[in-house]
Amino acid sequence: MTSETPPVETQPDDVPPAEALPAAEAAPQALPAEAPQAAEAAPQMLPAETPQAAEAAPQALPARTKRRDRVLGTVGQVVGVIGIVVCLLLAVGDVVARGWAVDTVDEVAAAVDAQIAKADPLLTQASAKVGEISGRVSTVADIAAGIAADPSPGGAVADALRAGLATVSDRYQTLRTNYADVRETVVSMMDRLKTLDRLVPAFAIPQGPVDALSALDTRLKEFDSKVNGLITIDPGQGPVNQAAAAIAQKAGEIDARITDLQSGIGEVQQRVSTLRTKLSDTAGTINLGITLGAVGTFFVLLYLAFLHWVLFRHSGEIRKKKPAA
Repeated sequence: MTSETPPVETQPDDVPPAEALPAAEAAPQALPAEAPQAAEAAPQMLPAETPQAAEAAPQALPARTKRRDRVLGTVGQVVGVIGIVVCLLLAVGDVVARGWAVDTVDEVAAAVDAQIAKADPLLTQASAKVGEISGRVSTVADIAAGIAADPSPGGAVADALRAGLATVSDRYQTLRTNYADVRETVVSMMDRLKTLDRLVPAFAIPQGPVDALSALDTRLKEFDSKVNGLITIDPGQGPVNQAAAAIAQKAGEIDARITDLQSGIGEVQQRVSTLRTKLSDTAGTINLGITLGAVGTFFVLLYLAFLHWVLFRHSGEIRKKKPAA
């Protein structure tokens, strides 16, 4: 007897085993259950911490920046306003100072010119008086020479000599008074020139006839000594012819000094005239320099005021500036 072996049933390859299917289905179901939880857990942790840190840092920086900009802007505006006010005040002072300086220069120049106008005729009169004295001395010298040559002069000779000496004395006293006025005028003129020199030390101021006046003083002292020696001779003391001889000798000495004295007066007069021309030119140059300096200073101050205005505007923009988000 042959035993028959029951046929083994085979399953197709594409049919999954019965046990494998539940495992395969279980695995897909487990992943979706865990993945959403993990995905939700991660986002829940980040939003809970990140927004607080992100909000804290930006809020602290803009606050500090805003305070700094406000302080800097305020300081800049205060400096700008002060600078504008100071520059404008200085500009006004510059205009006022220019007017005062020009008026002062004109006033001093006019005063000096007035003194020159006064001194010139006085010097002319002094020169004329010296000429008159020269004529009187020559007359006295001729009379004295004649008397001295006469061995027996008459009784009225002494009176004639006294009259001649009296005229010389009168003319000389007039000359002394006239020269005192000249000297006072010239000294006052030089004092005003020194005042102008102190006001504007940057400019060369003509000094006037200082050396010429000093030389004239020396010549006048010598002339004064000779004239006093002449007019103090008394023809009534002693022999008349001896007195006449002494008068003639003194008159000759005076005549030699007269030319020197007139030369000194002419030199002072020339220097005074030259001073008048130089002073007019110098005053014009000084006024021009003062005006140019004042105009330059004025525009510099306006430019500085403009810069402070720009600082004021820019500081206001900084103060109102909003920090970037």
